[in-house]
Amino acid sequence: MKKVYILLADGFEIMETFAPHDILTRCGLDVKTVSISSDKNVKSAHGVAVTSDLFIENSDLSDGELLILPGGYPGYENLGNSKEVGKVLIDYYNKGKWVGAICGAPTVLYKNNIAADKKITCHSGVKDKIGNYNYIGGATVIDGNLITGDGAGHSLDFGFLLASALVDDDTIDKVKKSIEIK
Repeated sequence: MKKVYILLADGFEIMETFAPHDILTRCGLDVKTVSISSDKNVKSAHGVAVTSDLFIENSDLSDGELLILPGGYPGYENLGNSKEVGKVLIDYYNKGKWVGAICGAPTVLYKNNIAADKKITCHSGVKDKIGNYNYIGGATVIDGNLITGDGAGHSLDFGFLLASALVDDDTIDKVKKSIEIK
């Protein structure tokens, strides 16, 4: 079973985390949330506490196919300030594994000097913090092994684009039908 890891930092956006989590799980993927701190309990940007499945510091995430960075404030800043996140992110990207970043999380790519000059989208509030990326806007963008989304309002679109990197169209169509997306 293909594995997916979603990195959680205090201040993460719930919709940007759990809409993709739900879609990917329904597609038959093994999805795990990973706390970037030493506490499995992580608080969302809106104060909702979530218990993560793993800790980044004592987990081997190298067996995954996809690494997801949700946005949310200050979640994306916390991700960007973590050396452990940077190491895992750089490893995934450089090995050609899939990386997904939504909302403010594309700034984490910039902070770790990866995927420069790639086409991306992000939240309009951080597009001046993404350096030399090719910001094209829109709900979702895929360029190579990088998938980006603009924000919580397009979390389902982001989730389905992430899924399209790992499963076939029939699986995605079945999931869409099961949740009444026509």
